[in-house]
Amino acid sequence: MNLRLYKIAAAVPLLLLFIGGLVVWKYDFPKSINLTYPAVEFRPGDPSTVDRTTVTIQGTLHRKLFRNQRFTGSIAIAKYEITKSTLFPVTFYEDLHEGWSSLTYLNGNTKTGAILVPSLLGFGSVWKIGAFESVKLLLTEPVGTGQGIGKDLEVMAPATDYESALALDKLYQELNKK
Repeated sequence: MNLRLYKIAAAVPLLLLFIGGLVVWKYDFPKSINLTYPAVEFRPGDPSTVDRTTVTIQGTLHRKLFRNQRFTGSIAIAKYEITKSTLFPVTFYEDLHEGWSSLTYLNGNTKTGAILVPSLLGFGSVWKIGAFESVKLLLTEPVGTGQGIGKDLEVMAPATDYESALALDKLYQELNKK
């Protein structure tokens, strides 16, 4: 009888540890995000290209342990109407350029015969620090067409002028070197 009691006493903590580990592994530690930042669109090295705007980030940042962070919601740049469309979920890949992700928006539907096919628009790349304490966007040019490449047109937030945007850009470059 004592042997059976010892087996049960040993199994219960192991079972609880297993269940606790499973919960931690599956739970995504969601963080609600609702931020609006002043932002600057610019080309590094050319202060004459500065255009002030705002970036609004609303949604949920999912932070599973030992996995890439994922954001669902919206990232809207005031000067670009397309960014008010539906944003596909954004996965920040920590092993690619220190947390890089792409921004892809749903740009309506296209009719192919009798089938409606969603039209996707690749808007650019995005990086963030922490839970969106700052954001760097590298826009695909020509902007809003979904074609082309990311050259050097950036949106940095929070930033209010060329100097603060350039300082934030240098911070992201330093983080990318590590």
